[in-house]
Amino acid sequence: MAYLDGSNVLTESNMEYLWKKNKITIDNGYLMSSGVINNIRVPLRAIETVVWAINPAKPTLSPALKIIGKGIVLAEIQIGIDIINDVQDWILEKLEIA
Repeated sequence: MAYLDGSNVLTESNMEYLWKKNKITIDNGYLMSSGVINNIRVPLRAIETVVWAINPAKPTLSPALKIIGKGIVLAEIQIGIDIINDVQDWILEKLEIA
């Protein structure tokens, strides 16, 4: 367990990544997110990789994890820049196991 900004708890387990009021889980072969962030449900077998990007053309510079499969973006998860690398690494690690 790690702490962000002293009050925001970040928890990582084998099948769940939780921070603030957001959650990314792996359940029954699906990658799912819920909370304040985008809600997605993507089959793990369809995911090839996960990258992140910031679109400078948007009024707010909000980074997004892009879930990619077969050369197309299957889903995007808006996420804070402070933990985006950790979440990306966690998802990629789970894809190697699946």
